[in-house]
Amino acid sequence: MNTQSKQHQSIYQQGLEDPRWKQLRLEVIERDGNQCRFCGQKSELQVHHRQYHKDKATGVWSYPWEYQPYFLITVCNSCHSIGHQQFSIPIKEI
Repeated sequence: MNTQSKQHQSIYQQGLEDPRWKQLRLEVIERDGNQCRFCGQKSELQVHHRQYHKDKATGVWSYPWEYQPYFLITVCNSCHSIGHQQFSIPIKEI
């Protein structure tokens, strides 16, 4: 992993503790019926970003709470892990 990726990952992880992310996370889970959209499990829920956004001009990554709900999906811990093993998350420069 290069230095830029490590820095993004660190900032992203810190952002997951932000109250704005926690609120958006709860809204997405509620929207998805409080269950994993893949297997229907109702525990160990997480919210997955379908893609990451990066500012084309500055190279600054979007914070977790800056995404529209369309780019977020509720998944259980198991499905989230499997998904990350099978697929890469697209990065969109905006």
